[in-house]
Amino acid sequence: MRRFLFLGVLLAMVISLVTPSVAKAEDDITGHFFEEDMRSLIEKGILKGYGNDTYKPEESVNRAEFTAFLVRSLEIELQASGDYSVAGVSESPSYKDVDPENDWFYSAVTAASNQGLVNGYPDGEFKPNKKISRQEMAVMIVRATDLKGVVSEKDPLNFTDKEDIHDDYIESVQRLTNLGIINGKVDKDGNSYFDPMASTTRGQTAGVINRMLKIIEPPAPTKYEVATLEEGKEPVVSGEYDTFEQAKSKTTGSQVVMKGNKILWIKDGAVVSNKFTNIYTSDALTTAATYVTSGIEMKYLGATEEYVKVQIADTIGYVKADSVNLKPTHMVKDKSYYLAKNGLLYHKVYNAITERNYSYVYGPAPDFMTEGSKYYSWNGSTFYDASGKEAGTAHQYFNRMPLYTETQYTAEQLDAFIEAARPSSPLIGQGVSFKKAEEEFGVNAMYFLSHAILESYWGESKIAKDKNNLFGINATDDNPYENARSYESYEAGILEAAETFIVPGYFDDENWKFAGAHLGNKSTGMNIRYASDPYWGQKIASFMYSMDTYLSKEFNMEPEYGKYDLAKTLVDKINVRSEAKVSKGNDLYKLSKKGITVQVLEKVEADGTWYKIAPKNILTRDVQDAYVYSHGGSYGTLLETLNIAK
Repeated sequence: MRRFLFLGVLLAMVISLVTPSVAKAEDDITGHFFEEDMRSLIEKGILKGYGNDTYKPEESVNRAEFTAFLVRSLEIELQASGDYSVAGVSESPSYKDVDPENDWFYSAVTAASNQGLVNGYPDGEFKPNKKISRQEMAVMIVRATDLKGVVSEKDPLNFTDKEDIHDDYIESVQRLTNLGIINGKVDKDGNSYFDPMASTTRGQTAGVINRMLKIIEPPAPTKYEVATLEEGKEPVVSGEYDTFEQAKSKTTGSQVVMKGNKILWIKDGAVVSNKFTNIYTSDALTTAATYVTSGIEMKYLGATEEYVKVQIADTIGYVKADSVNLKPTHMVKDKSYYLAKNGLLYHKVYNAITERNYSYVYGPAPDFMTEGSKYYSWNGSTFYDASGKEAGTAHQYFNRMPLYTETQYTAEQLDAFIEAARPSSPLIGQGVSFKKAEEEFGVNAMYFLSHAILESYWGESKIAKDKNNLFGINATDDNPYENARSYESYEAGILEAAETFIVPGYFDDENWKFAGAHLGNKSTGMNIRYASDPYWGQKIASFMYSMDTYLSKEFNMEPEYGKYDLAKTLVDKINVRSEAKVSKGNDLYKLSKKGITVQVLEKVEADGTWYKIAPKNILTRDVQDAYVYSHGGSYGTLLETLNIAK
């Protein structure tokens, strides 16, 4: 039984299989050969017209247009104009000939690049107006189906012009022909050829996209299949069953349960998000605990037809089955890991969708790690060796440090770091603005600068340069550049972001976004609800570590990393008092939630054991001293010391 797992229908290949629909309106696609396909895409908002009932079905399609079709078809998150990078590694490719201010296709091209659907040319251009060729279209469609977890095989090529197909596109074309229904064009002598450089029209492209969608989301088959998978080959089906549970009970070894072209269940392996994905608190799939972007690996804990049970950081939750791809262990090519090297902890991040890697220095390597060895962790603090044995737990100081603590570094010193790390950065000279935000609103200046560096690519993104917007405020998905808020100056943008967005939203216990005023991950801190990147908090901590390391050495100062003990709350609603005693009227505020981090300044013996902590002075609050009772002479039942990597 041959599977129809991948779209291989291009241009004239589909002519004998399509019957035009009855005209719905008198426009320029009425009665056209691809009318039905075009109307289907128009209804879904994928194909847009030129006004006055004009859709130009015979107009050639360029690279930018086809990219936009794909992004709309796959419901991919659009990308604002920031170029997000860590340690010099760019995660958002930019192109010399794609302008975020003037090009309508900027967001689609950037989003598609991030998902690995499209690439540029060696000269740094995307060539958006270049007519897309059949071989380029083929590889983009292959990547689109890979993104959605479609299983497909490749067949040998028998085209007379197969030598004309670019080496980078051979496998994609091979996978195109696996349908076995149409094998290319036929010349006057009856020879089959692919015609890789030929262009396509909007009508023909609509046929391609519409059939791609039917492959990605085919009509639900009635049978569940138990299959053995091997990379690049057709699944070997050992049995068909009426229910999911029946099929699951019949699997052995590394076999999987499939329905159509979708893997529904694996014994063990990888689960990777294929789009913006909510992680829900229960299998009812109604209340989201957090969310991740596409290409993020989560720990696989089981699956049904409707959902997959996963773990992200320390959060166990449920995701909709269609939002993730499952891959059995023997087919997993790579995964993210941590590496101890020269005393530093490197995080090597792997995107299983794009098969791209990047890395950054998270901080110092914990002392239980062996130099040069790989370690794996779901939360960035508890690590396992290659055999799966737990090696130890150690937190990175800046990832868990309360961000309302003041940094010792001056405005001039912050500028010195920027100039040393990125001499071209327009942020040089803004140290005074970050220190002003620290003083006025209780935002750690070193954190806030690191946040701005990450979001605006050292101030060099278009939104940062043109709108003085370092944090992408209001850069909504539908039109990021146009909707992004403008400020009179960098300082104005920094202060307003602190006052109206970051501090009240993520530092205030009463705000629904609050989960601890530290960076954290997808289980604790700002990262739960601030960013879909699960490593957003770790990346900002990376910049803070680099900044602290450089400045402490350059100015002969004690590093801030590890200067104080950090502890996390073990219960909700811990009283914070103005003095080390229980007294009516000396309560300041409460540590509202379990898992919140505090900075412990010193131990105080006075009517029991107390701990003086850094006061949470945000916005207009002005607290001089803050104390927490220990309940028994140690952190006891209220607080737990965090082991910090040093």
